[in-house]
Amino acid sequence: MMERSRFEGAITEMLAKTKKCQAMTGDRESILFSGMRANLYLPHPIYIDSGEGATLTDIDGNTYIDTCMGFGVCVLGHRHPEIAAAISRISGSGWHFGIHSEEQLPLALLLQEAIPCAERLLFCNSGSEATGYAMRAARAFTGKEKIGIFDGYWHGMHDYCMVAPTAVDSRERPSGVEISTGIPKAIHDLIVPLPYRNPSAFDIIRANKDELAMVIIEPVQHSNPQREAGAYLKSLQEVCRECNVLFALDEMVTGFRLAYGGGQEYFGITPDFATLGKACGGGLPIGVIAGREDFMRMFLPKPGEQGVFTGGTFTGNPLSMAAGTAAVRYYSEHPEIYARMAAEGDRLTASFNDFATRHNMAVRMSNVGSMFHIYFQSNPVRSSFDIDEKPLERARQAFLMHTLNLGVLISGANRYYLSAAHSSEVVDRMIDVFQESLALVREDGLF
Repeated sequence: MMERSRFEGAITEMLAKTKKCQAMTGDRESILFSGMRANLYLPHPIYIDSGEGATLTDIDGNTYIDTCMGFGVCVLGHRHPEIAAAISRISGSGWHFGIHSEEQLPLALLLQEAIPCAERLLFCNSGSEATGYAMRAARAFTGKEKIGIFDGYWHGMHDYCMVAPTAVDSRERPSGVEISTGIPKAIHDLIVPLPYRNPSAFDIIRANKDELAMVIIEPVQHSNPQREAGAYLKSLQEVCRECNVLFALDEMVTGFRLAYGGGQEYFGITPDFATLGKACGGGLPIGVIAGREDFMRMFLPKPGEQGVFTGGTFTGNPLSMAAGTAAVRYYSEHPEIYARMAAEGDRLTASFNDFATRHNMAVRMSNVGSMFHIYFQSNPVRSSFDIDEKPLERARQAFLMHTLNLGVLISGANRYYLSAAHSSEVVDRMIDVFQESLALVREDGLF
C-alpha cells in the first residue's frame, strides 16, 4: 500500500474532529451563497462558535489561534471586556432608533483627535459606503469624474472598485480589467489604472489631471504589506497637489492598526481626506470619511445648494458608536499596544523567513507592524504584478491545511493580523506551528 502523504494525513485528522462543521456545510449549501469567497476560503470548512482574546473556537469545540482577527477589525482581540461592557450598556436601553443619539459625538471627538486629516467627519455603515461616498464627493468638489486606483488595492464592493489595473499589456501603463460580471462598460472610462510603487504612475496622473478627481491608495496594502511605501506616498501626494487632484488615503485596515493615528501617523503624511472603518468600530459595522473642512462641506451644503447625498438606516447606530468609542478610547489610553504588536510582528516574520531560508524553501513572509502576508514564491514582491504563486499552489494549500490542523487559523487570502491579545507565548506557538507546517510541506516534496 502506498504511504499516505502528510497533506492527506492532515485532511483525515481534520475530518475526524470537525463532524458538526461538515454537517453545517451540507445544510448551508442547500440555501446560502457565501460572499467574500477569497477571504472566507479555508482548506477545510469550519464554523465559529465563539472568540476570546487571540483565539476562536469552532462548533465542534476545536480552538485555534486566530490570524484573521475579523479581517483586521479586532485590534484588541475578541470580546475585549471594555467593548463588551459598552455593547451591554446599549443593549439595555434599545439598540436602534434611526434618529440621532448621544453616542455619536463622543466617538466623533475621539476620531478627530486621532486622525491627522480629520477637520470634519461623516459616519456611514461600511468601508464600501465610505469609499463610495468619498468618490461621489470628490467628483462634486472638483467637477471632474475620473478616479485613480492602484493595482493590489481593495477599496470596496461598489462598481468603481470592480475595475482593477492589470499588467497584461504593460507594467508601467496598466489597463483595467473587470473583477466581476455585471459591471457597466462605462465604468472603464471613469477609472485611471495606476501601477503601485512605480514612478510612471506620476506621469499617468499628470496626463489625466484635467479629468482626474482623486487618487486613492492604502498607506500599506493589506494584500502586499511593504514598509518602504512611505517615500512613494509622499511623492504621490506632491504630484496630486501639483495637478490639483485630491489625494485620499484608504485607512480601512491601517487606521488604528499601524498606529493610533493610522498610516498618517506612521508615515507622517496628511491627505485631503481618508476613509476608515474596521478597528474604529470595535468589531461592529462602521464606515468613516474624515477630511479637510472645505471638502467635507460637500456633505453639508449651504441653504439652497445641492450637496452630496448620503444616508442609511443604520448610520451612526448606538451599538457601533458605543463599541467604537470604547475601542478608540482604549487605543488612546494604551498607546504601548502598537509598539508591542509591531515587535511581535517583526519577530514572527524574522523567524519565519530565517527558517525558510535555512531550509531553501521558496516562501517568505512580509509584514508592516501587526499586518503580515505569506508569499509562496522566491521572487521579491514590490507590487501585485510581481505575485505569482501558481507554481507552488499545492504547497500553499498544504501549508494552510497543516496550520489549521495544528491549531492556527489562517485564511486562503494570505492576509493576516496580530492583535494586542496575541501574547509573546501565543506568537511563540505560531512560530512553532508555521515551522512545523513548512517542514511537513517539504516532506511531501511540494517545494
